[in-house]
Amino acid sequence: MSRRMRPSAAPTLRIPRQRRGQPVIVVLSSELEPSLTARAAAASGRWLWKHRRTWAPTGLSLVLLAVTGLAHLIEPRTAWVLAPLALTPVGVWAWTARRRPATSRTVRTWRALLAAAVTAGVGWVPVAIWFGPVRPAVALVWALLTLTAQVVWLIARRLTTTAEETR
Repeated sequence: MSRRMRPSAAPTLRIPRQRRGQPVIVVLSSELEPSLTARAAAASGRWLWKHRRTWAPTGLSLVLLAVTGLAHLIEPRTAWVLAPLALTPVGVWAWTARRRPATSRTVRTWRALLAAAVTAGVGWVPVAIWFGPVRPAVALVWALLTLTAQVVWLIARRLTTTAEETR
């Protein structure tokens, strides 16, 4: 005798009672295929993994946002230790410019802009630790720095790929 079951109904399992009369609980999912949310999450995850190098600056800035938030909650005075390190990129730029002067004005300008951008990024960390990364002004600076870093990263990757192809 065949019993008709609805396709979405979970099958019933009968398991004899174990010692001391404790029933056995078996959980069976009645869901045969993943939900739309699970499919979207899986597709997003696959896409992010495939393009992980392209989105490296954004991922790094998200990690940095979480770390500065945690440091702000645990010990905001850490900012005073990290604040002097914010001037390191400018010092390295000045030292490099003195030891190896740039041959062209363009190279000198790009090096100065790079030093300024890195100084802004490194300087954001102690400010975010002291005031908190979710303050509107600090969050706005974080968003602008993240956007700038991502755009520069994409342009640099494209220029590098183009330069390698022409060789």
